[in-house]
Amino acid sequence: MSRALWDTRDSNQVRENITSMHIRTFRAANLQEALEQIRQQMGSEASVLHTRQVRDGWMGWLGRTYVEVTAGLKDDTDGTVMNASRPMSETDSVFEMDSGLSVKDASSLADSDLPLQLQAFQMELLSAGVDLNTAVRWLNTTVSFAASMGEAISGPMAAGTPWLEHLQRTVARELRVGNPILTHPGERRIVALVGPTGVGKTTTVAKLAAGFRIEAKRRVGLLTIDTFRIAAVQQLKAYAEIMDLPMQVVEKPDEMHRALDLLGDVDLVLIDTAGRSPKSDARIDQLVELLRSAQPDETHLVLNATSSASATQLAIQGFAPVRPTAAILTKMDETPCTAGVLSTLSNSDQTLGMPLSYITNGQQVPDDIASAEAELLTSRLLSQKVSVPQINAA
Repeated sequence: MSRALWDTRDSNQVRENITSMHIRTFRAANLQEALEQIRQQMGSEASVLHTRQVRDGWMGWLGRTYVEVTAGLKDDTDGTVMNASRPMSETDSVFEMDSGLSVKDASSLADSDLPLQLQAFQMELLSAGVDLNTAVRWLNTTVSFAASMGEAISGPMAAGTPWLEHLQRTVARELRVGNPILTHPGERRIVALVGPTGVGKTTTVAKLAAGFRIEAKRRVGLLTIDTFRIAAVQQLKAYAEIMDLPMQVVEKPDEMHRALDLLGDVDLVLIDTAGRSPKSDARIDQLVELLRSAQPDETHLVLNATSSASATQLAIQGFAPVRPTAAILTKMDETPCTAGVLSTLSNSDQTLGMPLSYITNGQQVPDDIASAEAELLTSRLLSQKVSVPQINAA
């Protein structure tokens, strides 16, 4: 079950805490700089309430991206603002990314005594959109794993521990990686691809078709119900002609059975669908009806690796009525950091039983597609080498 914005059991206390807070918003080039501003101006007792990325310029165009952090400082019982003179430690704040307000509580990361490198990873994960609970779980598991290997987890020797490799292994163990599409000669298998607009469904269908046609020597048929975009139909038709594959176009559910029959005696039918907004219930209902008439053996939800964690979560929830059996992660070559999208795939209740089947990493047909592997997915978990936080002078 997804986490609610407010914990109703403590809602009154949360409201009381917020109303007794001195709240300010800081803008900086990155999260570390924003934390330094909070540290200098609000002190050690400040809590980060909300973090988001913003862009200046005209309506967000041609501008620079900044991190905007809202921080709060709770008043003393006598109504005065608490002393803001002490420096704030790197791990003394609770963050909430893309989920509204949060307040400082007993789960503060200051209690976990994370090694300095993992403190830096913590900030990178949060700025990538990983929610606090997932980031804490990943980092604490990473520490436990290092300890089980007999490696240093504290003191000067901890700097030599391969923390990034251990973090990647931690995330890899949480990912559900499944099998690619399995076909058998003489047994028709129907596979549908669904997902939001612009994730690369049509190109992925072409890659799968070419792979099964050329490499696996299977008889493949194509079917599209993406009649909203003429260009998409023409694109798939061009692929079908190049590979000499039968293709049918379906506009209504009652046309599906005849279209499947017209594809002939094929081993694999790949269905391309129109991109739909996860927020459009009516369009999703139409898709459900069309797929019900096709009765696919597998339905793969296509997700964009460059999407934020919140957008990925929205897609998973929005396409839940279609009952996907697997997920395909596209455009891996276009993202420097997979932490956000992987955190959603590893943490979402809706992904249980929906393993990753394929990844794509380019536009070349059929080369730029591969079976999903956890190690490859986590190889670019973080966007860059994260620097160790500087220790403030006493």
